[in-house]
Amino acid sequence: MSRIYLVRHGQATFGADDYDQLTETGVAQCAQLARHWHAIGRRVDRVYAGTLRRQRASAEAFVRALAGEGGSALPVQALPGIEEYDHRALLCSLDDGRPLPEPPDPREFYRRLSRALDAWIDGELAGVEDYAHFRERCAAALARLLVETGRGTDAVVFGSAGSLAAAMQPALGTPDRALMRLKLTFYNSGVSCLLFDGETLTIESLNAVSHLEQPAFAHLITHR
Repeated sequence: MSRIYLVRHGQATFGADDYDQLTETGVAQCAQLARHWHAIGRRVDRVYAGTLRRQRASAEAFVRALAGEGGSALPVQALPGIEEYDHRALLCSLDDGRPLPEPPDPREFYRRLSRALDAWIDGELAGVEDYAHFRERCAAALARLLVETGRGTDAVVFGSAGSLAAAMQPALGTPDRALMRLKLTFYNSGVSCLLFDGETLTIESLNAVSHLEQPAFAHLITHR
């Protein structure tokens, strides 16, 4: 039996011109995940990340902390296909190029994003990646990883909320709209665990942040 841990990247720079980088909080979230797992003796054989900077930086913060001072860090292997959709492109396509206010109001942002996701699923947005293609490439990336790791390997994958939800969709059996609503609830560094016996993929847990629930780390719990 293998365990595949799907981890959303740490907090990124919401509202900045360049969203694809971690904040100090984002680095701390991923480092604390590693320290917590080390403390409870959780095994990690392989670490993967998508090619976005925030995904890769999250994995690197994790392996550095897991190794500890003077230790040898696990290599971070690339997993192309687990990259997130371009939320700015979706929002611009929905509203004919109208930019987000600076800085964006989080509640208004999520209202607009929810509308954009519905329109995207319905095929109503032009000039963006097709939703079905996004969903299928994410699921294909996870399927490739399962073939590569086989049975008896515990692997960690750092991705994004939407891409990880889409990768899990075949196991979840969740319709597209419900899946995108679910992904909006994912925490930064939230962990979903999948069990794989060589044939069947089963969801063991979803969007857990037990590594941040102690009083000393609760301030690190974020959605954006």
